[in-house]
Amino acid sequence: MDTIETILLRALLYFLTIGSFAGLIIGAILIFRPHWLKWASLICNRWIPTRPLDKILESTIKLDPWFHHYHYAVGAFILTGALYILYFFSVQIDKASAIASLTNRFHLPPDYLAAIFEQMVLIELLGATFALIISLFIIFSPNLFRKFERSANEWVSLRRALKPLETWHNGVDEFTFRYTQLMGVMLILGSVYLMIPLTLWAR
Repeated sequence: MDTIETILLRALLYFLTIGSFAGLIIGAILIFRPHWLKWASLICNRWIPTRPLDKILESTIKLDPWFHHYHYAVGAFILTGALYILYFFSVQIDKASAIASLTNRFHLPPDYLAAIFEQMVLIELLGATFALIISLFIIFSPNLFRKFERSANEWVSLRRALKPLETWHNGVDEFTFRYTQLMGVMLILGSVYLMIPLTLWAR
């Protein structure tokens, strides 16, 4: 855990340091050469429409005919998986060795891990039991799922949800290029303010 925390903290330190240096450079460009950023803005602010993605998400994939045609195979597959999970978590699993292994790996109290482990086993057993019941319905009476399929297969269009992504938002660029010197000074001050604690922390 200490090694992972050290790596994450060091990565955060590098990220913030690079960001502060980049802020200094961009702030200086905004003050002395703002037209450079205007040129870069024209290249980077390319419009990417979401309509092709919308068309892909709007396409319908019908699996119901295949499901009903091979309901014996689907039900047997789910039943086999459910029986294996029930057998593994009720007979084969060694609770003591599993908790000991988790304790050595995560360095947590055994009682705490035992409580979590029991809850996990209970969830697995309940889920496997539910899957077993569903598999029996799929094998012997698949028509009972047709009402559920009609309600679950209700069409939900994503066009309205993706429509705000098609709106052009250029207010930040316009404000920045209207007050280039002010934004440059603020960016430099913010970068310097960030670099001071980073430098003291690195020591």
